[in-house]
Amino acid sequence: MRKIIAIFSILTLFSCSAEPEINPVTKDVLFLVLGKMSIYLQSETGEHTLRDHHFVAEIMPNESGEILGGTLTSKDDPDFSLPFNPEGRQFLAHGARTMDPNELHQLNPDGTYIFNYKTKNGEMKGQPLSIKKRDTTDIMPEPATLTLSQDDKRISSNEINPDKDLKISWTQMKGNMKSDSSELEDLIFVLAFDCFGNNIAHSGRPYNGKPFLTYKDTSYSITASSLEPGISYNLIVEQATADVNRHQGVPGIATYATLTFLDGKTTGTALQNKACPTN
Repeated sequence: MRKIIAIFSILTLFSCSAEPEINPVTKDVLFLVLGKMSIYLQSETGEHTLRDHHFVAEIMPNESGEILGGTLTSKDDPDFSLPFNPEGRQFLAHGARTMDPNELHQLNPDGTYIFNYKTKNGEMKGQPLSIKKRDTTDIMPEPATLTLSQDDKRISSNEINPDKDLKISWTQMKGNMKSDSSELEDLIFVLAFDCFGNNIAHSGRPYNGKPFLTYKDTSYSITASSLEPGISYNLIVEQATADVNRHQGVPGIATYATLTFLDGKTTGTALQNKACPTN
């Protein structure tokens, strides 16, 4: 089963004028995420298969930070508690996974959730983050349809020329916008992984001074230099609402998101010792 790719990042410390109280954990934590996500698999011919709807929370360290652990609780349900566990350098807490969106909302209702966690430089107790479906968002977001092209010509996902740049385009998620209450426009993340799990492309993150994508974007190109012949790739497009709140200097992003996964393969023969593993 493919893991959710955690795809957000956040800026460095905010000034006291923006947030009077700064917690030492800001030395370690880039951001928090609280999300409800729909995950779809797209076939070569464009059909979508729902993998699941998923509730997830995330603590992402910055480059030098170290998360030691934590729990996610609920302001509205004293019996609710999820542990944060490491997945790579970040820590995630996974709630319900279900095929029924109504069941997802019943098991993990909208409301305020509480992040409690420790880092090597401090501890955060009781950081709230509220999630609420917008009126413009479907009960859960529908999948994007991905299309691939090279030299301005549409191609099959299994016929990617490794010597040419690959353009990924997508249909837009319903209701994406810039919320008046959020400092961020709704976000888009594009990632590509080869069959060995190497991240060969990433469309960028906000706040780090580098380019990134918002809901206004509809395509992203992977350079030919990132591709190799005869290799399978997993292409991912995530479109996410972005409702940002800060607490003691630590920003959190509440999101409804949809992720579309598309398998692709380059033409040609894999280089020696670089053939994809077989199941």
